[in-house]
Amino acid sequence: MTFQPVYYSQQDPQWKGEIVGFGEPGDTIGTVGCALTCTAMLLSGHGLPETPGSLNEKLKSVGGFAGGAIRWESLSRLYPQVTLKSNVSCVASDAPLSQIDASIAAGQPALVMMDSSPAAGLLTHWVLLYAREKDDYLMLDPWPHKTHGKKKMHLTPQYSQGNPLRRSIMHVVVYECPPAAGATVPSSVIHAAGRAKRRGFHARVRAEATWGVNIRSGIDTSSMENILAAAPAGALLTLLETDGRAKVGAVNEWVRVRDEKGNEGFCAAWHLEPAEAAAAPSASKARPLTGPAREATVSSKTAARRGDLKLIVVVKTGGARVFKAESARSGVLAREKAGANLLVVEPLEGAIRKIGLGGRWLTVKATNGERGFIDAGAVKEG
Repeated sequence: MTFQPVYYSQQDPQWKGEIVGFGEPGDTIGTVGCALTCTAMLLSGHGLPETPGSLNEKLKSVGGFAGGAIRWESLSRLYPQVTLKSNVSCVASDAPLSQIDASIAAGQPALVMMDSSPAAGLLTHWVLLYAREKDDYLMLDPWPHKTHGKKKMHLTPQYSQGNPLRRSIMHVVVYECPPAAGATVPSSVIHAAGRAKRRGFHARVRAEATWGVNIRSGIDTSSMENILAAAPAGALLTLLETDGRAKVGAVNEWVRVRDEKGNEGFCAAWHLEPAEAAAAPSASKARPLTGPAREATVSSKTAARRGDLKLIVVVKTGGARVFKAESARSGVLAREKAGANLLVVEPLEGAIRKIGLGGRWLTVKATNGERGFIDAGAVKEG
């Protein structure tokens, strides 16, 4: 692959005492510099040599920190060839493992945030994932003050806290970093990255998506800032993932695409259908969708139309209770934490219209297996 692992420790005496960015006096690389150190390993592994110390100074010179936190997009100010492709928070949702896998397969490691302690509360820590091995990831962990050498370090035994991978990873940052000048890219990587284009793997925006679909730099739908372009109904898109065809039409899946103007990013796969390269795109125009998480809303409509799909709702911040009847005065069957996934067990067509509306009731299956009622205003679409 294009990336060659280079290990740094945030505990190294050469830089551990330096303050990260514009942080407080105690915010040193040795204590809170895990993300910075991972980013230095990422760049160095792509032939752009940086240590945590040197990168810290360079990022400060371009305003690359908010206090002691990295402004992820600022890396492109130092290295214009390095592009931020995804910045996804998944504290309250499943991590996009398929996106991580696709990135790693293309030689692009992923920076991920974990909870480093089984104790109550969240103690965040960043590591760099650079390979998939069976049901786990190989990582570069900046915390130990030692070189990894050839020793493999797996993510799950160190940081999963007994949770599956999709719930262990709480934030994902992915960059696209081409090899440095003079670097050799193995032909196998070139073939994998270009296979979809050469074989003519395409998808078309469904006619039902009359508003068009967004192409985003990441799969976070809570903001419009990551929208790169909008493709109209009938538009032909090139699939850029080797397994992209398997995702087309699937609810809650995202696939990387390229439009006719060369914009590359992630598109909601449930708005797409298989297509041949010769298909004619629609002449209609699309504009970026302005509603929060519009893609998620349409996924539920797709689920209702197909009938064979399940609707999942997610409990909002603050948690919620599942009751025996459509009344807050009835008995409580379950107390659900924020981020809990609940299965809707009533006709989807009516359920979709109620999600997010306080005072309306949804019939759901709680995480303890009990069936009951939850205030629709306490949940959002999964």
